[in-house]
Amino acid sequence: MSTPSAVGAPCIPAAAALLPTTAGTRPLVWSRSRRLALREFQADDVDDLSALHRDARVRALLIDDVPLQLGRVAALFVERMITRYREYEGLGIWHASILRPDPTFAGWFSLMPMPGRPGEVEIGSRLLPSAWGAGLAQEGGEMMLDHATDDLQLSSVWGVCHPGNRSAVAVLLAMGFEPLGMMPYEGRLVSHYRIDLNEWRGLRNTPRVTRLRRALRSIAAHRAATAS
Repeated sequence: MSTPSAVGAPCIPAAAALLPTTAGTRPLVWSRSRRLALREFQADDVDDLSALHRDARVRALLIDDVPLQLGRVAALFVERMITRYREYEGLGIWHASILRPDPTFAGWFSLMPMPGRPGEVEIGSRLLPSAWGAGLAQEGGEMMLDHATDDLQLSSVWGVCHPGNRSAVAVLLAMGFEPLGMMPYEGRLVSHYRIDLNEWRGLRNTPRVTRLRRALRSIAAHRAATAS
Protein backbone atom coordinates (compact mmCIF):
# COMPACT_ATOMS: atom_id res chain seq x y z
CA MET A 1 0.00 0.00 0.00
CA SER A 2 1.44 3.31 -0.98
CA THR A 3 0.24 6.91 -1.02
CA PRO A 4 2.95 9.45 -1.85
CA SER A 5 0.82 12.22 -3.27
CA ALA A 6 -2.72 13.03 -4.32
CA VAL A 7 -4.78 15.22 -6.60
CA GLY A 8 -8.13 16.83 -5.96
CA ALA A 9 -10.16 16.43 -2.80
CA PRO A 10 -13.11 14.21 -1.94
CA CYS A 11 -16.36 15.44 -0.48
CA ILE A 12 -16.18 14.45 3.19
CA PRO A 13 -19.46 14.62 5.15
CA ALA A 14 -19.07 15.93 8.70
CA ALA A 15 -15.44 14.82 9.05
CA ALA A 16 -14.20 14.86 12.61
CA ALA A 17 -11.39 17.44 12.89
CA LEU A 18 -8.01 16.07 13.89
CA LEU A 19 -6.18 17.53 16.82
CA PRO A 20 -4.38 20.68 15.66
CA THR A 21 -0.74 21.58 16.01
CA THR A 22 -0.04 24.16 18.69
CA ALA A 23 2.68 26.61 17.75
CA GLY A 24 6.05 25.47 19.06
CA THR A 25 4.85 22.05 20.18
CA ARG A 26 4.79 18.57 18.71
CA PRO A 27 1.44 17.60 17.16
CA LEU A 28 -0.68 15.57 19.54
CA VAL A 29 -1.34 11.90 18.96
CA TRP A 30 -4.80 11.73 17.37
CA SER A 31 -5.16 7.96 17.12
CA ARG A 32 -3.72 5.14 19.17
CA SER A 33 -3.98 1.35 19.08
CA ARG A 34 -2.43 -1.26 21.34
CA ARG A 35 0.98 -0.82 19.71
CA LEU A 36 0.82 2.24 17.45
CA ALA A 37 0.38 5.99 17.82
CA LEU A 38 -0.41 8.29 14.88
CA ARG A 39 0.16 12.03 14.67
CA GLU A 40 0.72 14.68 12.03
CA PHE A 41 4.13 15.00 10.40
CA GLN A 42 6.13 18.09 11.30
CA ALA A 43 9.35 19.70 10.09
CA ASP A 44 11.72 17.82 12.39
CA ASP A 45 10.47 14.46 11.03
CA VAL A 46 12.30 14.99 7.72
CA ASP A 47 15.32 12.88 8.71
CA ASP A 48 13.10 9.94 9.69
CA LEU A 49 11.17 10.22 6.43
CA SER A 50 14.38 10.30 4.38
CA ALA A 51 15.81 7.31 6.25
CA LEU A 52 12.65 5.30 5.58
CA HIS A 53 13.06 5.84 1.84
CA ARG A 54 16.82 5.27 1.75
CA ASP A 55 16.16 1.62 2.54
CA ALA A 56 16.25 -0.31 -0.74
CA ARG A 57 13.84 -2.89 0.65
CA VAL A 58 11.22 -0.19 1.18
CA ARG A 59 11.68 1.28 -2.28
CA ALA A 60 11.71 -2.05 -4.12
CA LEU A 61 7.93 -2.46 -4.34
CA LEU A 62 6.72 1.15 -4.30
CA ILE A 63 4.44 2.22 -7.12
CA ASP A 64 5.78 5.76 -7.34
CA ASP A 65 9.19 7.25 -7.96
CA VAL A 66 9.08 10.29 -5.65
CA PRO A 67 12.69 10.51 -4.30
CA LEU A 68 11.81 11.00 -0.65
CA GLN A 69 15.24 9.66 0.31
CA LEU A 70 16.53 13.14 -0.60
CA GLY A 71 16.29 15.53 2.31
CA ARG A 72 15.11 18.50 0.23
CA VAL A 73 12.32 16.42 -1.34
CA ALA A 74 11.27 15.01 2.04
CA ALA A 75 11.22 18.54 3.50
CA LEU A 76 8.96 19.78 0.71
CA PHE A 77 6.71 16.73 1.16
CA VAL A 78 6.30 17.44 4.88
CA GLU A 79 5.66 21.14 4.23
CA ARG A 80 2.90 20.31 1.78
CA MET A 81 1.39 17.68 4.06
CA ILE A 82 1.18 20.15 6.95
CA THR A 83 -0.90 22.40 4.68
CA ARG A 84 -3.08 19.47 3.55
CA TYR A 85 -4.01 18.58 7.13
CA ARG A 86 -5.80 21.93 7.43
CA GLU A 87 -7.20 22.00 3.89
CA TYR A 88 -8.79 18.54 3.99
CA GLU A 89 -9.55 17.77 7.62
CA GLY A 90 -9.56 14.06 8.30
CA LEU A 91 -7.33 13.09 5.37
CA GLY A 92 -3.57 12.91 5.28
CA ILE A 93 -0.41 10.87 5.72
CA TRP A 94 0.40 10.34 9.38
CA HIS A 95 3.62 9.68 11.27
CA ALA A 96 3.41 6.27 12.98
CA SER A 97 5.33 5.35 16.14
CA ILE A 98 5.60 2.00 17.87
CA LEU A 99 4.58 2.45 21.50
CA ARG A 100 7.53 1.39 23.60
CA PRO A 101 8.91 3.06 26.73
CA ASP A 102 10.10 5.67 24.20
CA PRO A 103 7.97 5.89 21.01
CA THR A 104 9.99 4.77 17.98
CA PHE A 105 9.35 5.91 14.41
CA ALA A 106 7.92 3.04 12.35
CA GLY A 107 6.72 4.66 9.12
CA TRP A 108 3.39 6.07 7.97
CA PHE A 109 -0.28 5.30 7.41
CA SER A 110 -2.56 7.32 5.18
CA LEU A 111 -5.98 8.10 3.79
CA MET A 112 -5.66 10.31 0.73
CA PRO A 113 -7.67 11.41 -2.30
CA MET A 114 -7.18 8.81 -5.02
CA PRO A 115 -5.52 10.03 -8.21
CA GLY A 116 -7.79 9.81 -11.24
CA ARG A 117 -10.92 8.98 -9.21
CA PRO A 118 -12.51 12.20 -7.97
CA GLY A 119 -14.30 11.80 -4.66
CA GLU A 120 -12.62 8.48 -3.86
CA VAL A 121 -10.13 7.83 -1.04
CA GLU A 122 -7.29 5.32 -0.89
CA ILE A 123 -5.51 3.72 2.05
CA GLY A 124 -1.73 3.52 2.24
CA SER A 125 1.18 2.53 4.46
CA ARG A 126 4.96 2.36 4.48
CA LEU A 127 6.92 0.79 7.31
CA LEU A 128 10.59 0.39 8.14
CA PRO A 129 11.80 -3.20 7.73
CA SER A 130 12.39 -3.34 11.49
CA ALA A 131 8.59 -3.10 11.85
CA TRP A 132 7.80 -5.84 9.32
CA GLY A 133 6.43 -9.24 10.28
CA ALA A 134 4.70 -8.20 13.49
CA GLY A 135 1.23 -7.44 12.15
CA LEU A 136 1.65 -3.68 12.41
CA ALA A 137 0.59 -3.02 8.81
CA GLN A 138 -2.75 -4.69 9.47
CA GLU A 139 -3.16 -3.01 12.86
CA GLY A 140 -2.51 0.44 11.41
CA GLY A 141 -4.61 -0.29 8.33
CA GLU A 142 -7.56 -1.13 10.53
CA MET A 143 -7.10 2.18 12.35
CA MET A 144 -7.45 3.85 8.95
CA LEU A 145 -10.61 1.89 8.11
CA ASP A 146 -12.15 2.73 11.49
CA HIS A 147 -11.37 6.40 10.90
CA ALA A 148 -12.86 6.27 7.39
CA THR A 149 -15.99 4.52 8.72
CA ASP A 150 -16.66 6.18 12.05
CA ASP A 151 -15.21 9.68 11.66
CA LEU A 152 -15.31 10.42 7.94
CA GLN A 153 -18.46 8.37 7.22
CA LEU A 154 -17.15 7.29 3.84
CA SER A 155 -18.91 4.58 1.87
CA SER A 156 -15.81 2.85 0.50
CA VAL A 157 -12.01 2.90 0.45
CA TRP A 158 -9.60 1.82 -2.28
CA GLY A 159 -6.22 0.15 -1.96
CA VAL A 160 -3.50 -0.12 -4.59
CA CYS A 161 -0.20 -1.96 -4.50
CA HIS A 162 2.59 -3.39 -6.61
CA PRO A 163 1.42 -6.84 -7.83
CA GLY A 164 4.57 -8.38 -6.37
CA ASN A 165 3.98 -6.98 -2.89
CA ARG A 166 2.69 -10.16 -1.28
CA SER A 167 2.55 -8.71 2.22
CA ALA A 168 0.38 -5.78 1.10
CA VAL A 169 -1.94 -8.17 -0.74
CA ALA A 170 -2.34 -10.34 2.36
CA VAL A 171 -3.07 -7.31 4.55
CA LEU A 172 -5.65 -5.89 2.15
CA LEU A 173 -7.44 -9.24 1.85
CA ALA A 174 -7.34 -9.72 5.63
CA MET A 175 -9.08 -6.37 6.05
CA GLY A 176 -11.83 -7.42 3.64
CA PHE A 177 -10.76 -5.66 0.44
CA GLU A 178 -12.03 -7.15 -2.81
CA PRO A 179 -9.44 -7.66 -5.58
CA LEU A 180 -10.37 -5.84 -8.77
CA GLY A 181 -7.39 -6.76 -10.91
CA MET A 182 -4.74 -4.69 -12.66
CA MET A 183 -5.66 -1.14 -13.64
CA PRO A 184 -3.76 2.06 -14.48
CA TYR A 185 -2.59 4.21 -11.59
CA GLU A 186 -0.65 7.37 -12.40
CA GLY A 187 0.71 5.84 -15.59
CA ARG A 188 1.44 2.36 -14.22
CA LEU A 189 -0.48 -0.90 -14.09
CA VAL A 190 -0.92 -1.92 -10.46
CA SER A 191 -3.21 -4.15 -8.40
CA HIS A 192 -6.44 -2.48 -7.28
CA TYR A 193 -8.64 -3.38 -4.31
CA ARG A 194 -11.77 -1.86 -2.81
CA ILE A 195 -13.84 -2.32 0.33
CA ASP A 196 -17.44 -1.30 1.00
CA LEU A 197 -17.28 0.08 4.53
CA ASN A 198 -20.57 -1.61 5.41
CA GLU A 199 -18.59 -4.82 4.95
CA TRP A 200 -15.94 -3.50 7.32
CA ARG A 201 -18.55 -2.77 9.98
CA GLY A 202 -19.55 -6.42 9.93
CA LEU A 203 -15.99 -7.75 9.72
CA ARG A 204 -13.96 -5.71 12.16
CA ASN A 205 -15.02 -7.63 15.27
CA THR A 206 -13.66 -10.86 13.80
CA PRO A 207 -10.25 -11.52 15.37
CA ARG A 208 -7.39 -10.10 13.30
CA VAL A 209 -5.49 -13.38 13.22
CA THR A 210 -8.58 -15.24 11.98
CA ARG A 211 -8.99 -12.85 9.07
CA LEU A 212 -5.29 -13.02 8.20
CA ARG A 213 -5.34 -16.83 8.15
CA ARG A 214 -8.33 -16.76 5.81
CA ALA A 215 -6.50 -14.35 3.52
CA LEU A 216 -3.37 -16.50 3.43
CA ARG A 217 -5.43 -19.60 2.63
CA SER A 218 -7.16 -17.69 -0.19
CA ILE A 219 -3.81 -16.59 -1.62
CA ALA A 220 -2.41 -20.13 -1.42
CA ALA A 221 -5.48 -21.57 -3.14
CA HIS A 222 -5.27 -18.98 -5.92
CA ARG A 223 -1.61 -19.73 -6.51
CA ALA A 224 -2.29 -23.46 -6.63
CA ALA A 225 -5.13 -22.97 -9.10
CA THR A 226 -3.10 -20.76 -11.42
CA ALA A 227 -0.09 -23.07 -11.28
CA SER A 228 -2.05 -26.18 -12.28
